[in-house]
Amino acid sequence: MIGTPQETAEIKIRGDVVKGRYLLIIFLLSLFLLGITKVVDTDAWMHLSIGREIFNLKGLPATEPFVYPMFGKPFAYSSWLFALIYYMAYLAFNVYGVILLKAITITAAFYILIRDSLLPKKNYIVSIAVMSVIVIMARYRFVVRPDTFLMMFLPFSIYALNAYIYENKKYIYALPFVDMLWANSHSSINLMFVPFLSFIVGGILQQYISKKLNTHHPSPVTYFPYTPTTAQLKTITLVFLASFAASLISPYFITQYTAGAGVMASDWWKQEIMELAKPTWQTNKWPFLMTAAIAVSFMLNWFSAYRSRHNPPIPPLAKGGKGGFEPSLIHLFLVIPFVVLSFTALRFVFLLGIVSGPVLARNLSIFIDDSRSLKRLFHKKALIAVVSAWIILYTALGLSGVEPFGNKATAFGFGFDYSFVPEGAMKYMDKRNITGRVFNLFQWGQYITWRDFPKRTAFVDGRGYLPVDLLEKQDLARRRPSVLDELYKRYRFKSILVEYPVDDAGISDVLYNTDLALSDPRWALVYWDDLSLVYLKRGGVYDSIIKKDEYRFVKPANNISGTRARLHDKNYRENLIRELKRNIKETGSSKAYAFLGFVYNETGRYRKAIEVFSKVKDVPGLSHLLDAYSGIAYAYGRLGYMDKSILYYKKSLRLKNNATTLYNIGIAYIKKRDEKKAIKYLSEALSLNSNLMSVYPQLIDIYQRFGMKQEVEKTLKMYEKARVQGEGGEYFKKGIKTYLNNRPDVAAEWFEKSIRANPSNPAPYSNLGYIYFDMGVIDRAYEYQKRALDIDPDFANAHYGLALIYKKLGDTEKAVREYKEYLRIEPAGYYSRRAKKAIEAME
Repeated sequence: MIGTPQETAEIKIRGDVVKGRYLLIIFLLSLFLLGITKVVDTDAWMHLSIGREIFNLKGLPATEPFVYPMFGKPFAYSSWLFALIYYMAYLAFNVYGVILLKAITITAAFYILIRDSLLPKKNYIVSIAVMSVIVIMARYRFVVRPDTFLMMFLPFSIYALNAYIYENKKYIYALPFVDMLWANSHSSINLMFVPFLSFIVGGILQQYISKKLNTHHPSPVTYFPYTPTTAQLKTITLVFLASFAASLISPYFITQYTAGAGVMASDWWKQEIMELAKPTWQTNKWPFLMTAAIAVSFMLNWFSAYRSRHNPPIPPLAKGGKGGFEPSLIHLFLVIPFVVLSFTALRFVFLLGIVSGPVLARNLSIFIDDSRSLKRLFHKKALIAVVSAWIILYTALGLSGVEPFGNKATAFGFGFDYSFVPEGAMKYMDKRNITGRVFNLFQWGQYITWRDFPKRTAFVDGRGYLPVDLLEKQDLARRRPSVLDELYKRYRFKSILVEYPVDDAGISDVLYNTDLALSDPRWALVYWDDLSLVYLKRGGVYDSIIKKDEYRFVKPANNISGTRARLHDKNYRENLIRELKRNIKETGSSKAYAFLGFVYNETGRYRKAIEVFSKVKDVPGLSHLLDAYSGIAYAYGRLGYMDKSILYYKKSLRLKNNATTLYNIGIAYIKKRDEKKAIKYLSEALSLNSNLMSVYPQLIDIYQRFGMKQEVEKTLKMYEKARVQGEGGEYFKKGIKTYLNNRPDVAAEWFEKSIRANPSNPAPYSNLGYIYFDMGVIDRAYEYQKRALDIDPDFANAHYGLALIYKKLGDTEKAVREYKEYLRIEPAGYYSRRAKKAIEAME
């Protein structure tokens, strides 16, 4: 018997819901699998350490126990409940408990998001399709951090409010308890205000606008069909006040609301911590794409409402009257703060997806439901199959670590990943019984605490719980012996544990006698591997270890090419090789293999070089494999195997597009007498680096033999220009070297030579200005800084130099102006922070 049309429709809806729930099960299963990854994030060690301490003490420490510069200061850590829960999971099931808890938390968070996105249309296909994109967007935060609890608490707050408005469900009364848990689990509790205020302010406005528009209307029109009633608004307000009061039930009371803001107000944090950098189109496209998608979805809703009002008959809506679905002001107010937040720091991009995903799904579902043709399309079985296949595909790619769905750090697996912590260095310190206070940089303190507290204590950990001036000094200490000595006298640390610095503009080639990892010669390098270096103080309790273990010839933080000039010295060469072999035996370091391969190439032992370079491993974030490919290519070229040489140069090129590599490929093709391919690679090399002098003679020679007169003339002009710049650049490097070796008078002579060779470069003028400033010759200092700006008005160093001059002369107005010019050009970095402090002091 055929039922009524209403019964038939209800059966169809129930069938769609059943199919949708199967799709939901597939989605949640995929999400759970994507959450099972090794513990990579170094902050996990901090949370587990603090959780362990709280568990052992049966309460919070009264004063800071881990970071020795802050001993005696109040303990500061607002995510204590998160840490305790995760440590208990570790205590129960070791690392498996930690990873499974993370996966379950993330799965629960996205289940809440799906439930929210299904209101009011129950369109499973659209909701799950949209949320699958949000999974990809937010997966970089699927880590052992309090963010995973935030992923539950914030969506639940929004869902509870939506369910109250859409379906009159009472989850809202759980929010005070949820917000109390949130306040003790993460400093993001201040985000609690956004959902409540969006619903309260947006609800009041929707009521007001509807009332105004219906004043002179012959029959009521529902402009905002899911507007909260006055009674509902009162309930939401009361729950909001109760939630705020409940959030204060915390050891940190009201101060937890300002903790996050304090970090974002600090220039050091914003500039030195990568995840706090502002996203750009190059670094993260998601804020731009999601903002555009959200805007389009609201416009589609507006279009749907406009069409329904101007194309009768108009269907009745849920709350009576006539009209269409206007874009919800409540949800517009909800997403706007998170759009803004996503553009302030990379860390917050995932929040935009978490909040806007359900809104986007809801807007699309409403638009599709209002369109009969689209509605029919979106209820076909084929579409469910397509979405299911998509979920399976991106899950498989994500679990395999395939970009952009994942990477090596997010591949499926259990366990702790020690690739980013100095485990090798710590084992060495165990072996040599090096204990006590460790001077470390920012990211490793938490691992020192987890592994060795109280045997070893850290200078700083991932909380950054130090005064800003001390954070600045821990950065400067490796480059400035006076700063390191000041910190040592104050804190008496026993050892130094650092990672490799970034070599700025090839400075290690200029200062090859200075250890770029730690420039103070009073500290001896006793251990190094691919990740870390350990130094001990000379003349102290570890002198016997230094005598046995010190590396006196190799400087692993410097470019190995800086040693080329000394390899002719047999004694130096043999000692260097001995130290590299010792390091390979003790650590298996790829850096040591790469250095040793270079030495063998430079000394003509090409087959030995190939053998050694072949043992270099692909270490994430390091360039050793790039060096190995280039070294093997060079060795094969010297042995006359041009095809193999080209093969390995091209492997190197795939890792990094480099002008020197392109030049070397071009030379290999010349030796193969394939000039056409040689032209291609040599010209590409020049397009990347027009100052690569060795390219010009080769390219000009080929052009002449091919009768390419125009190309010859053009390249000759470029050659002359590059020659002048190159000569000036060499003098400039020598000036830098002598200046950094505390010989300013000799440095000034080299800078003068650089100016004579290449008068169009502003850098040597400005550097001369600084030398004269240090000498107290203010007139000459001013003259040279001005001459630098005559050449390039946006040369930042010259503006900074002028600011120092005006400040010394007492002209604060002009000093502030020049500091501000410097900040306009160089808004980030150590000197930008100094400029801001100087401006604040003068203003």
